[in-house]
Amino acid sequence: MITSRPARVALGLAVSAGVALLALFAGHVAPLPDDGFVPGSFVTHAVMLVLSLAIIRLVFRRSLADFGFTRGTYRFKPNILLWVLPTAALSLLSMLAPGGGESTDVLTWRSVLHRVVFVWIWASFCEEVLTRGLLQTLLSTDGEVRPRAARFSIPVVVSGLFFGAMHLVLVKSMGAMAAVPIALATLLGFLAARYRELTGSLIPAVIVHVLFNVGGMLPGWIVRWAAG
Repeated sequence: MITSRPARVALGLAVSAGVALLALFAGHVAPLPDDGFVPGSFVTHAVMLVLSLAIIRLVFRRSLADFGFTRGTYRFKPNILLWVLPTAALSLLSMLAPGGGESTDVLTWRSVLHRVVFVWIWASFCEEVLTRGLLQTLLSTDGEVRPRAARFSIPVVVSGLFFGAMHLVLVKSMGAMAAVPIALATLLGFLAARYRELTGSLIPAVIVHVLFNVGGMLPGWIVRWAAG
């Protein structure tokens, strides 16, 4: 068992980065048809999930509960829903900016269902299993995530930064504009990791992740429906 903090960080980052890169590579070598309902990103996230679970069970031979697959101390409180506001506010501001309200997307029940299933739910769950399940647990002292008082622990900080770094791929398509979603992803990473640490559960981490995705899309949908 690795007890050194630097060694745990190195191991966690190496394993998690390997999973993320393999998942990204799989999405490129085995793409799904562009005209299908299931997006190409489904392959990336599916490989991410399968590899994470395989490493947990076959390599570390640990219980899934140790990696957040438990309710832990988490009990739902409505105030968690407020985390939809940061991305919702940013989405509204971008719509108010010059040219921000323009969109070439056709809003249909199929496109809405597509985003709900594969962006809000599927992507959020798979990414949380990797970053807050596998990575954050490997970074913790004894394999268990323990509550902290008023400061971010090393597992929380590293997990949050790693999640932000996963979104650096956006720079290729967005250029300097990618700074905003990368910053939001890093903020989300810190929040989700903090919930995971305080409760020992992936449930609130996944909820917060879903809420950030909802906030980024829902305001635009509402405005377009109202105007349509």
